[in-house]
Amino acid sequence: MASRSRVTCRRSATGRGTMSISAVAREAGVSTSTVSRFLKGQLRLSPETETRIRTAMGVTGFEAPRSTVQHVALVIPELSNPYFAQLTQAITDAAHHRDLEVSVLVSDGLESREQKIVTACSPGRGLGADAILFVSMTGSGALLADVPDDFPFVVIDEKLDGPLAAARPFVGADNFEGAYQATTFLLSRGHRRIAHLAGPGRLGSARDRLRGHLRALRDAGVDVDPHLVLEGTYSESFGASALSRVLRLEDPPTAVFAASDIVAVGLAAAAPMHGLRIPEDLSLIGFDGIEQGAWVTPRLSTVVQPLAEIARQALDLLAADAAEAADAQSTPRLLPMELKIAESVGANPASRA
Repeated sequence: MASRSRVTCRRSATGRGTMSISAVAREAGVSTSTVSRFLKGQLRLSPETETRIRTAMGVTGFEAPRSTVQHVALVIPELSNPYFAQLTQAITDAAHHRDLEVSVLVSDGLESREQKIVTACSPGRGLGADAILFVSMTGSGALLADVPDDFPFVVIDEKLDGPLAAARPFVGADNFEGAYQATTFLLSRGHRRIAHLAGPGRLGSARDRLRGHLRALRDAGVDVDPHLVLEGTYSESFGASALSRVLRLEDPPTAVFAASDIVAVGLAAAAPMHGLRIPEDLSLIGFDGIEQGAWVTPRLSTVVQPLAEIARQALDLLAADAAEAADAQSTPRLLPMELKIAESVGANPASRA
C-alpha cells in the first residue's frame, strides 16, 4: 500500500529535495514522476516496482517528510441519495490509497447539524480529525467562523456562500457547462419544449445548472417559458410530481432535463402511469452519472460527474503546504463533465412525424 507520506519536492538552497527524488528514481530504474506520484499516494504500482523504489530510498538515504494530515473527517449530507454514496466511496477509496483514515459524518442536510459537526471536528475536540472535506446541502458558509485559518478544510461539490468561504479551497464539477451540454443535445434532436426540473434555489449548483440550461436555450434562439422550470428537492418524489405538473400544461414538453439523476429516475418510474413511453413520447436527461441510471429501462442519459478526479484533487489540496494552498484558494477548481447519451433520448415526436 502507498505510504501516507507526502513529497512536496520543495527546492531548498542546495536543491536536495528534488535531487533526492531523482537519485531514488535512478537507483530504482523509474522516472522521477513515478517516484513522486507514488510517495504522494497518487499512483499504485506493482509489488516489484514498489519494492525497487523502497530499496532505492534505503540505498540513497532518502526519507519523505510525513504529511500533517492523517485523519480526514468527511462531512456528507446523506447516504440515501446514490450520488452522495458514490462520492463518499470515491473519496474513501482515494484516501485509503494514501493510507489516510477517514471518518464519514452525516449532516442530514441541516445547517444546525453541519455547524455541530464542524465544531466537533475542530482542533482539540473529541473527534481527533486533522482535516475536513466538506459537502454541504445548505450552501451556508457561516459555519467557517469557528474553523481556524490554518486548519485544512476543503469544500467539495457544493460551493459555500459568504466571505469566509472565499478563503477556502473548492473542488467541484462545472455545473453550468454540464447543463449547457445536456440542453444543447436535446435541442440538436429537434426538441424546443424542454422542461427543467431544477434543484433547490439556495444551492449554487442548482443555480448554475439552471443558468446553463437557459443559456443553451437562448443561444439556440428558443424562447424561455417559465412554466417549464420547476424547482424542488433532489428526490424521486419530486421527479414523479413534476411530471404530473408539466403534463397539465396546455403545451407540454417533449423533453425533460432533470438537475439530478435521482429526480430523473422518479420521473421515469411515474411515466407509465401517465401512459408515456420514454423516449418515444418524452426524452429525458439526468445529471450526476449515478450507477442506478443504468439499471432503469430505458437506460438513463446523464451528465457524469468526475468523482474520482474530484476526490483526488480534494485530497491533494488537504495535503498541500501553506504556500501551495494559498495559490489554490484563489480560483475554485471546476472540473469538466461528460455527457453520456443512452436510450432515454430520442428525436422530437413532431419532427419524426
